[in-house]
Amino acid sequence: MKKITTILASVALFVLANAGSTFASNITKTFEFGPGTQYSSSVFRTFPVPCGRQVAAVVKFKRLGPSGTSNNIPIIIELREPDTAANQEGPLVEARNANATTSEQIVTILSFGGGSPRGCTLPWRVRVKYGAGTPSFAISGTIRIDYDGTVKRISIPFTGVLFKGESKSISFGDTAGFAQGIIEITADWHHQLTTVLPGPNPIKLRIELVNPGGTTVRSVEAFSSNEARSELTKFKLTHKVASCAPGQWKLKITNTDTSDTAFLDNASPVFVPSCS
Repeated sequence: MKKITTILASVALFVLANAGSTFASNITKTFEFGPGTQYSSSVFRTFPVPCGRQVAAVVKFKRLGPSGTSNNIPIIIELREPDTAANQEGPLVEARNANATTSEQIVTILSFGGGSPRGCTLPWRVRVKYGAGTPSFAISGTIRIDYDGTVKRISIPFTGVLFKGESKSISFGDTAGFAQGIIEITADWHHQLTTVLPGPNPIKLRIELVNPGGTTVRSVEAFSSNEARSELTKFKLTHKVASCAPGQWKLKITNTDTSDTAFLDNASPVFVPSCS
């Protein structure tokens, strides 16, 4: 009977960020401006965020000086989208008026829609400035940008037979692409003597990640991710998507072994939006 190698495409998923929250990732920076600081009346902070991500700016602030409403300071907080150059101030999303007191306060500004098509190298900007005049006291605090870093899991149908020496390309995701972040895949498979009995021999496959332009951006020749023999290279494919170009991604799988391969289940890559 012809030997059959069966892919058990049960996939061990490596989750690279916390899932389950609309805004699963964040960046926090401190700020200060006014008398005794580097900035006299205004300060901004920049935040690299993957393209296509909705963001929220959470600003905590308070002023120095004695208590009393007469000493409170009007300020303006601005959230701005990325511009065409990193050192330029982009379009205004929203400006919020506030009154700085000796007690810490919080202002949150949300962006809407699908975020910005400009990605990690063109940052979002939050500016905090005096509303009027030149007050006598400095203002300090933190600015946190939260963005949609939800882990995305994509099913890949592994079906049919892949004969020895044969290759098969399988599309995954959709034509919108993955924007910017990290794709990571592991998969388990084993040698099989019949349609129901696993065989004893480890099986090597070549799995290539192909971008929407048809270029192989990562290629791995390895054995199953759950291979018990430490001297054998276990399959793990990781790739950083740096551009925001849309299009269909694919996996090209080549049977480099001497036996045929049958696909029985599904593989599920993980995509994590990220600038790191």
